[in-house]
Amino acid sequence: MSNNHNILLCDMGGTHARFAKFESKGHYSNFRKYRLNDFTSFEDIVSLYMQEEKNHFNQAHFALARTPIKGRIEYNRHSGDPDYIIDFNIVQNKFNFDNFNWINDLEAGAHGIKILENSHLENILESNKQEWNQNKILISVGTGVGHAGILNDRVLSTAGGHYLPITVNEEHRKIEKFIRKGKDESLSLIMEDFVSGRGLRAIAEYVSAFPNDDLSPEDFMKDLKNHPDAVRLFFEFLGMYAHNVVSVTGFYGGVYLTGGVIDNLIRNDLTNWDAFEQYFKPPMLSVVNDQLNSASVNYVLHDELPLLGLTTL
Repeated sequence: MSNNHNILLCDMGGTHARFAKFESKGHYSNFRKYRLNDFTSFEDIVSLYMQEEKNHFNQAHFALARTPIKGRIEYNRHSGDPDYIIDFNIVQNKFNFDNFNWINDLEAGAHGIKILENSHLENILESNKQEWNQNKILISVGTGVGHAGILNDRVLSTAGGHYLPITVNEEHRKIEKFIRKGKDESLSLIMEDFVSGRGLRAIAEYVSAFPNDDLSPEDFMKDLKNHPDAVRLFFEFLGMYAHNVVSVTGFYGGVYLTGGVIDNLIRNDLTNWDAFEQYFKPPMLSVVNDQLNSASVNYVLHDELPLLGLTTL
């Protein structure tokens, strides 16, 4: 990070943009959060933050949920929110930052995990204390789903949930067919279609037989309390996601869960960790069982992990 501390930090997800001012490694201030669909352009959000903070930042570091193509993001939304387009070439021209760069939000979050204090973690599944390695996996479930790895001190970014789904029983295959019917036939089903905000809504619609796209996030969570099978199924898919990522990478130093969907489910007491464990640690060969049992699963209590990670760069 530059010695010039007048640096704007931004974590831009699929629903919200979060801003802060860089202070020092592991520290930021002046946090503000804005909903993307409340503004006609992303530049308006940046301008508002600068006005509210009475500060024109000369540098900016962004963590992004989507990768810009030629500096441009075109995002197709779900659940009633409008689509949006962000052109970072326009952002740079408007604000004339001396230094302007971006990285993947999961990559930023993984940098945050490296400096996270234990007080910001809640253990979900304990390790059997048999250490295979110290390499870690961060999984974030929000509007979409992503993951990143920490190999020694190196952060490995990935395409996240953009891989073909795995269904292991008849109930899962019925959900797969249901989700397939609602997706553009030119696109493959991916794991993000199951493990994400829209995946949770699709599973709830399958279980309840009623559409829920028009429900606000708050009303959707209230309605979800009436459908425990939807919660169970979502956590089964989340467990499969974690199982596949950990098993394929061989990173057994711990799984770290974060993201708005996870936060809301925990906040509303809508979890099923037994279902998660059943599919994260299915019966396997003894050596594979030992490896999976060595990986603890932890919930990240820090509210703004990508912003924390941006302070380390």
